[in-house]
Amino acid sequence: MDHLLRRWKRVARQAGWAVEVLAEEGGHPLLALSSQGIKDQRASLYLSAGIHGDDPAGVVGLLEWVEENVAALGDWNLVIFPCLNPWGLAQNSRLDARGRDLNRSFGETQGTPIRQWREFMQGRRFDVAAMLHEDYDAHGVYLYELTQHGWQDGERLLARVDPVIPRHHGRADGQALKNGIKRRTRGIARIAETIDGVAEAIHLYLEHARVSLTFETPSEFSLFLRVEAQKRFLSGVVEMVRKER
Repeated sequence: MDHLLRRWKRVARQAGWAVEVLAEEGGHPLLALSSQGIKDQRASLYLSAGIHGDDPAGVVGLLEWVEENVAALGDWNLVIFPCLNPWGLAQNSRLDARGRDLNRSFGETQGTPIRQWREFMQGRRFDVAAMLHEDYDAHGVYLYELTQHGWQDGERLLARVDPVIPRHHGRADGQALKNGIKRRTRGIARIAETIDGVAEAIHLYLEHARVSLTFETPSEFSLFLRVEAQKRFLSGVVEMVRKER
């Protein structure tokens, strides 16, 4: 974990981003990076990884992608959470140090680091929020897209990833996918009732973002391919925001 922290702090210095420690779990800091002094009308983007500690490709892919693109991100409104469950990442655990699934904790935050996350996020708005995940049961990549009519770019995003990892076909988490995509444009607040808690993506869509994207890579593929897929997805998200603006 220490080498990841050092790399994030180095890239933040290069970009002129603020770095804040919002909480600590099991001796591991929860970092938030954010751009400073950027006008609100600029393109805005929320990025996070590692809310499930056994999803390493998103954590690595996000770091490598930012390191490779830091110069191009200088005039964006950005908030980046490099790893929302650092203890879980160190332990290869989906859950946090107290055995909680943080990705079901965005409604009831008492006693979790999500409380500090929500305080940090107050008043912030984004064009797009993108969260990076992995799925042990998947046979390819797939995407959850919570969006408004007119902002439906899931097909183009997955097309960027197709040369690296094929799309998952069939169902994911009991839900039917269409060409690797589960898209919702209404009834989003009720999703929490079916998954036993409010997920990051749902809270972001309802409170902070016009579009909320959850990208999943299949854990049984090589780490190299999964990281590359995550990076290609992120590049597609940036293009998506630029196009819509």
